[in-house]
Amino acid sequence: MKKEYTFPSNTGVCDIHACAYLPESFDTVLVINHGMAEHQERYLGFIEYLNKNGIAVYMHDMANHGKSNQNFDESGWFGEKDGYKGLILDLKQNFDIAKKENPDKKLIVMGHSMGSFICRCFTAEYPDEGFSGAIYMGTGDANPIAGMGDKISALMAKIKGSKHKSKLLDKITFGSYGKGFEGRTNFDWLTRDSAIVDKYIADKYCGFLFSVQGMNDLVKVNIASNTDEWYAKLPKDLKILLTSGEEDPVGPKAQGIKNINDKLVKTGHTNVTLKLYPNCRHEILNEINRDEVMADIVNWIKAV
Repeated sequence: MKKEYTFPSNTGVCDIHACAYLPESFDTVLVINHGMAEHQERYLGFIEYLNKNGIAVYMHDMANHGKSNQNFDESGWFGEKDGYKGLILDLKQNFDIAKKENPDKKLIVMGHSMGSFICRCFTAEYPDEGFSGAIYMGTGDANPIAGMGDKISALMAKIKGSKHKSKLLDKITFGSYGKGFEGRTNFDWLTRDSAIVDKYIADKYCGFLFSVQGMNDLVKVNIASNTDEWYAKLPKDLKILLTSGEEDPVGPKAQGIKNINDKLVKTGHTNVTLKLYPNCRHEILNEINRDEVMADIVNWIKAV
């Protein structure tokens, strides 16, 4: 059963469209935050697989993404300042809804890509919310140019306005991601499945430019999820799955996620699992071996 609902975004810029995907019987609820410039409908195959395995899903379209976008000119804009904090609170609000509606179920949170940074901040800021595990997918460690990106995007927002969209800033941030791949499109780094890449490109609500202030929020949430304070706040006994493709340029090339794993171990986190997939790119749920990936995730969830 699919149940749709809405709530005002904590960013203040839109209403959030969310869905609960409920199988007839389940003992676990997975709350998912998708990534940058995409939407929850891209996860329907994964959600169907989860439902078949007795796992319910609560998922929302991130603010000014998908059906949570009421004005396409504002896609990728989360407010005038610190909108990323509202994105974290939107995940918390959807998690709270899932918890209230399923008080006797196991709860796990998951974030992909930009959603992984949001999820990581949520799990550190609200450690007592009642989640049993966390999946950080397609994540990365501190970006060496994040500080510069923070200053440039903030300056552009001040000069051009927070809703301005800059192809130059987008190219500076993501232009190198396609290096080493086929070069057929600008998004070959997402997956080896060219049909999914083409569908992504054809989708108005995928791959759009973020506003310059939205880019600033992306940088800020990346920074916030990689500070020493984040490692200190994250519960030491939290069951964590770090997973990515070995060819994921966000890592980059899985090095970042390995660094996160190593630091979690050094900071006393005792239940960390690292799962990397050879030859896979950024979207492992859309890779040609996605059946293997989905089965591994379900097995990990059931073991939590």
